[in-house]
Amino acid sequence: MSPRHAPDSRVVARRAEFMAALGRADEDAAVALALGLVDAGVPAGEVLLGLVAGTQEEVGLRWQRGEWSVAQEHAATAVNERVVAAVGRRTPPGTRGHVVLACLDGEWHALPGRIVAEVLRLAGWYVTFLGASVPAGELVSYLHQEGPDVVAVSCALPVHLPAAHRTIVAAQRTGTPVLAGGPGFGTDGRWARRLGVDAWAPDAVEAVRLLDELPWPEPEPDQVGDEAGPEYAGLRERRGDLVAAATRVLHGRTALGTPTGVVDAGLEDDLTHAVDFLTAAVYLSDPDVFTGYLGWLADLLGARGAGTDAARAVLAEFHAGLHDFPFAQQCLRRGATQLEEGAAPGHGAAAVREATA
Repeated sequence: MSPRHAPDSRVVARRAEFMAALGRADEDAAVALALGLVDAGVPAGEVLLGLVAGTQEEVGLRWQRGEWSVAQEHAATAVNERVVAAVGRRTPPGTRGHVVLACLDGEWHALPGRIVAEVLRLAGWYVTFLGASVPAGELVSYLHQEGPDVVAVSCALPVHLPAAHRTIVAAQRTGTPVLAGGPGFGTDGRWARRLGVDAWAPDAVEAVRLLDELPWPEPEPDQVGDEAGPEYAGLRERRGDLVAAATRVLHGRTALGTPTGVVDAGLEDDLTHAVDFLTAAVYLSDPDVFTGYLGWLADLLGARGAGTDAARAVLAEFHAGLHDFPFAQQCLRRGATQLEEGAAPGHGAAAVREATA
């Protein structure tokens, strides 16, 4: 789920100092600053949302712009996790009802969900946070055992939406309402609604408001059509071939062994992710899942002074190898245009930006 919030002015005044502590990976200084704000009368929720969540977005942007390394980003995130834990220790257990909150299987961005869990506790709810990447079967088993009032699922990247759908359906079969959150469901929640969730919250504040309105009306049926099934299954089967094709192109050779002059092995991980975003787009019958990711990738490459030639060469290889996949072909054509034009304010691009923040 997303913890977005308009910050308190007292928090804004200390944000640069807090950001400097994150840059040094200075856990003691960061925790002391956050708890000092709480002791000075700033509500704990303001510290969690305005300080921790706000600076975490800047952490992601500094990595995206190439100003911080992956190691620096990880260190800063770890410090923010410690700050959330320190603030959370001051919150007594809630009694209003039981909410289980989990990150979907394969979703490792746990900090936003942890912040939301603490905000819900501050609002008086008893919250069990199950952490990152919870397999659907394990989550459902836990719901059967504990019988919570609501299960909240967090998704940072749209690539996890096919798995999210299976988790949502399985959770609802236990009789537990599902509250969805996080940029992976789309900045307007449209993909959450397509998957048939009971409620969707764009941020922690809205999640609290929605829980205040329990019980919720019956959800609308999911809108994932059967027509995407065969193409989705075929893409999953060909994933390994597509990843291998991307690697060949990035190392200068096509499937025919002809040199292409494209050598950019640093894109391998990003274009492996592109295969999965393409697969998710086919599952949801929505090209924005794929083009949004490529818009983010174009932004990333531009910020680092790199061109999109290598990425476009890989998309061309995908296009040639997926001639019998009509919807994937449509996505790839739009994706190539997106790489040429750069990032656009689409739902997918916004979701990836928020998730990497």
